[in-house]
This record gives sequence, C-alpha cells and structure tokens, in this order.
Amino acid sequence: MIRVPHKRLIVKAVLAISLILASGVRAADSPSHPRWAVRVSSDGHPSVIDEPNCHPLDYFAHDLSHYNYKHPLDRKQLSFLQDTFSSRPISEIGGFKVLQLEHLINDHDLTVKILVVQRTRGEFCEIYHQEWLAGLYQEVLPAQVSEVGSDTILSTADPVTGNGNWRDDHYWTFDKDGPIDLEVNDKISETQKTLLPKGMIVMNGGGFDLLTLTYAMPVWKSSDAHCCPTGGSIEIKFALKDHQLVVVSQSYKEN
Repeated sequence: MIRVPHKRLIVKAVLAISLILASGVRAADSPSHPRWAVRVSSDGHPSVIDEPNCHPLDYFAHDLSHYNYKHPLDRKQLSFLQDTFSSRPISEIGGFKVLQLEHLINDHDLTVKILVVQRTRGEFCEIYHQEWLAGLYQEVLPAQVSEVGSDTILSTADPVTGNGNWRDDHYWTFDKDGPIDLEVNDKISETQKTLLPKGMIVMNGGGFDLLTLTYAMPVWKSSDAHCCPTGGSIEIKFALKDHQLVVVSQSYKEN
C-alpha cells in the first residue's frame, strides 16, 4: 500500500463514453499490433493499441506519471494524491504468469487497472491498461481464465454504469511466445459495418458468449426507442484457429 498526503483530485465523469459505445465505435485505432502490445481503455474513448510496455514489476507499482495514458498525473499532482496499490495473481497460462494490478486514487476518484504478463524472469509486460473516473464503471472485477476448446482464454470484463448492458471486455489467448489479443470487439464492429443495412444499429452492449464464440443481438432501426428494437437480429459465429479469432459465419435477419 502506497500513501501520500491527501487532497481531493477534482475529476468529472464524462458522458462521451455512452455516445461512443452506443454508436458501436469500439475498435482499436490499429487492429494489427506487435506481440506484447498494450491495449488501453479509458472512459469516453474507444480502446487503442499502444507499443509494448515491459519493465520490472516494481515499475508498475510506483510513480503513475510514467505510464498512465488518458488522465495524466504530473509529479506536482502526485504529491497531493492518495494512491492505494494492490496486486492479485490471476493465473499461469502456458508458463506465463498473469497478475492484475490496481491503483485506487483518492478513494475511487480515479482507478487504474492493469494486467501484466511475465515475459522473462525479471520482466513483466503490460497487455491491458484501463483508466476510469468515479461514476462511469460499476466496479472493477478480477480478470478470468476460461477453457474454450483446446485454448485457454484470459478475459477482463467490467460493467459500465447505465441500462445498456455495456461492458469493457477484452480477451487474449496464449501460444508458446505469449499472449495474443483476440480483438473481439474490433471484429464485431467491423462485421456490423458490412452486414447491417443503412440506418440499422446495435444500441446495447453485451451479446458475446465466450464459451460458444458467438455474438447475437437484436437490431434497432434509427426510429426505434431504446426499449423496443424492431430491426431484426444479427449473429456472428467465430472460431479459434492457431490461437486467433476468425469469423466463420455471419447473418442478419429482418423481423
């Protein structure tokens, strides 16, 4: 636990996240990325892929100014913050140790959730970095490990406040060289753009079943109320091939 003199950090929960998620713009800036790249997720922003960020474990436990992304904290600000740090083991997948690290700033004003994977004996790589302000996420949950066929999948899913069933969820498989970002939301978004007729949207979150690798959701017409979609339904079936997620079928059905 790290504690420094306390002064309230003034932060406001932005509403842009609901607009971004409702529009389906959840894809990363660049789906293609190098091995060990970090996926960055933050309130009000679609997730993005950044360069690999690998260091000794102690680096991720201290001095937030070195690696936070969307809510930068400079050294002067840090002297007035209370930072409660915690670490929990998640699993060991294919010989790679996975840890979840959390920084709780000023009693939930800002929370930073990090997933790191041990690449070598003294080196951990950040594969997921999430920053959120108070009021936008319901809670920070532990990452999970699931067996899907012959693959072991690491997942993180944190519910977003509101009635749209949105989750900040991301998934990785592992091979002998380390983690592979499955880019689930990116692939769903790309398929929606090509499959749905003009004026049709998926307004709510959720819909992806990890165990069946299937995405299924009702579709809204532009004139539909949030309660009552009348635009039919969309279904995308995926498969894992060489630890990568691929689309094997897709369909849109009108009501």
